[in-house]
Amino acid sequence: MIIINIKGRAMTLHKILYWPHLICGVIAGILILIMSTTGVILTYERQIIAWAETDYERTIPVGANTLAVDEIITMNRDELNEKELRSIKILNSAEAPIIIRGKEYFYINRYSGEILGNGPKAVKVFFSEMRSLHRWLSMEGESRATARMFTGGANLMFLFIVLSGIYLWVPKVLNWKNIKKVLFFRKAKSSRGRDFNWHNVMGIWSAIPLTVIISTATVFYYSWANNLVYTLSGEEPPVRGRTVNELEPKAVFDQAITFEAMFQNAVLKRKNWTTITMTYPKLTDENIRFSVDTGNGGEPQKKADLYLNRANGAAVKWEPFQEYSAGKKARYFIRYLHTGEALGLLGQTIAGIVSLLSAIMVWTGLALAYRKYIKPFLKHKRAIQS
Repeated sequence: MIIINIKGRAMTLHKILYWPHLICGVIAGILILIMSTTGVILTYERQIIAWAETDYERTIPVGANTLAVDEIITMNRDELNEKELRSIKILNSAEAPIIIRGKEYFYINRYSGEILGNGPKAVKVFFSEMRSLHRWLSMEGESRATARMFTGGANLMFLFIVLSGIYLWVPKVLNWKNIKKVLFFRKAKSSRGRDFNWHNVMGIWSAIPLTVIISTATVFYYSWANNLVYTLSGEEPPVRGRTVNELEPKAVFDQAITFEAMFQNAVLKRKNWTTITMTYPKLTDENIRFSVDTGNGGEPQKKADLYLNRANGAAVKWEPFQEYSAGKKARYFIRYLHTGEALGLLGQTIAGIVSLLSAIMVWTGLALAYRKYIKPFLKHKRAIQS
């Protein structure tokens, strides 16, 4: 058996990393716990909402044909308020409703045109509130920017904690006997020993996926991280906030072809499509965008954009994910890699599990810090006072 004693300079590095690791854990612990816990809750958000939406499915009437999209809009014009429409989504399921998004969502029977309701609002509101807590501590208005500063800072600290932890978890003497102590769960004689074992084991097994989750989150918080994605891809970062002179007159484009015909053009692009979503056009939009998805909604590599001319329905641009620029492809993939959705149900599950493990690591880490530093201090203080 090979035994490697890594004392000396390595021990010094161990001490140098230990204190920042501990301090960051104590300072950002509560915020990391909140983000980790809400991350667990949000794991299967997409699937749970899809399950709740099955309440709006309807049996196909005998001999019935689906109504045209344009006819459905006309039938419900007063309720929909066309000026507020944002998108129209069709699922590749005969029983599923058409989902029109305006000021709120409208689930409409595609055979009768009847508005079935506004969808599983309670479920969506719950997940929206969890996402708000996850991102900016449920703050609103100007306070949201301040909250993002704290959650973004906690996210960076968490990245350091995980990366430094990878080194700190390595035994001082590398042999299989010592490695097993931090690699597997073992029975402990005290609560401190249990917390120490759990903290190390969960940290080791979740280090790689956690590094991915935290690193991708950094892109959402900081513009420099977002720009770095494009720079590493060999592209110029996109410039945000470009203004258009609102005083300049804009052309109004006539629509000579129906939305229904456009949807049928989009259907022909992918035989195995699952959903097609049309961004509802403004009067000044010359082309209309259709998002054609062959996945579950969270797999960017299975999405494509189709732009059709609203005057004649001709395809102006067909842009599947594989043809995106390297920077756009990376940025888009990062969005769904953070939640694990880009890797399908397995990726989501892994993301949810490591989020749970990170919450436990925060708890055990704070418990260890309390027992080692706070509890002796309080005990000493009480002894002096008595």
